[in-house]
Amino acid sequence: MEVVPLAHALGVEIRGIDIAGEVDDADVAAIKEVWRQAHVIVFRGVDLTPDQHIAFSRRFRDLDDHAATPHDTLDGYPELLEITNIPKNGEPSQTRNTGRNWHSDYSYTNCPAAASMLYCVTKPPVGGDTMFCNMVRAYDDLSDKMKGIVADLQSVFDFSLVSGVGKRDPEKIKELLEINPPIAHPCVREHDESGVKALYVSERASHFDGMTREESAPLIEYLCAHATRPENVYRHQWRVGDLVCWDNRTTMHLALGDFDENQPRRMLRTTLRGEPSGYVVPPAA
Repeated sequence: MEVVPLAHALGVEIRGIDIAGEVDDADVAAIKEVWRQAHVIVFRGVDLTPDQHIAFSRRFRDLDDHAATPHDTLDGYPELLEITNIPKNGEPSQTRNTGRNWHSDYSYTNCPAAASMLYCVTKPPVGGDTMFCNMVRAYDDLSDKMKGIVADLQSVFDFSLVSGVGKRDPEKIKELLEINPPIAHPCVREHDESGVKALYVSERASHFDGMTREESAPLIEYLCAHATRPENVYRHQWRVGDLVCWDNRTTMHLALGDFDENQPRRMLRTTLRGEPSGYVVPPAA
């Protein structure tokens, strides 16, 4: 196995393992260790069927069935989210502009995603990049005083803040808001495997529990800006056949709309199920 760094803050490419075939336990353990350190890992030039994608993903953790977003899955495969601008059943895709604010996957659910594994099936000639930031490094770089402040906060994540949600089918939006009421998670999360601490706040956080939106906004804005400084970011330029895997417990990401939306873009994502950590809260003033 060869490991090639992609950026200073996070991100490596792993070469020399055929992830479409039978991956032995030793290789899975080695991948896990690299992933734990790098937060984002990339496999390039992979030809994966949906079944192979699911099988490889299951070597790392139980998979989410995406009940929180039931309209976005690939037909016949509840383990695979289909993220695309290609019309579906004669209607605009509900995921055509998803991911375009900084976030961690499924943060608006009681079991936020542990990790995600996104496979590029079709991409536009240029653009459509994804940016990732290191939330462990973001936490470590805070002053001791600020660490003490955020340690006592609960970030409230709101599905209505998902980018592009207002352009979805109104009936589906209503259903998704009922499935996913605002939910609070610790602003500082301790990784359930490595034990490292990371910030857990994003542009999908409406406020901190017990504070108003007005009181919360400056701190949320500061923490997001602090986390997404250029020196703390890796920008991935997609190629067809890329499988990009990120740890949602230690990263945020942003899907850029920097491409011609008349050109097809299609991705398939498995979601590694996380541990329950939240509680439902009423909307803030």
